Amino acid sequence: MSDLLRRAGRIAWFPFFYGLRVVTSTLRVVWDILTPGNAATPAFIEVPLRCRTEVEITAIANMISLTPGTVTVATRLEPPTLWVHGLYTADEHAFHDDIRQMEDYLLSITRPQRTRPRSAVEKEPR
Repeated sequence: MSDLLRRAGRIAWFPFFYGLRVVTSTLRVVWDILTPGNAATPAFIEVPLRCRTEVEITAIANMISLTPGTVTVATRLEPPTLWVHGLYTADEHAFHDDIRQMEDYLLSITRPQRTRPRSAVEKEPR
């Protein structure tokens, strides 16, 4: 029963979790537009996923694309991979960690059992 309550809590908290990401990303883009100079460091990044189903892959791809400053360019199902264009990717590890955090939250909602943290090998970007 407690697992069910925790999962319900994560589902209820999701709009706030994702909304905060959208707002902070929007403010970052707006700040870059309104201030002199250009802080953008665009890059295409390959992101391996733990998502396995088409629904999970589609959901994370859409979450990324709906966040200002990022867009999912391509997907692959085997092995599950996204190619993401990020507008602010000066620190590739931080960019990967940000996407992994969204994926972790998504998997905690879509899968009944708790998802395992990624191993150190899986954390290394390609």
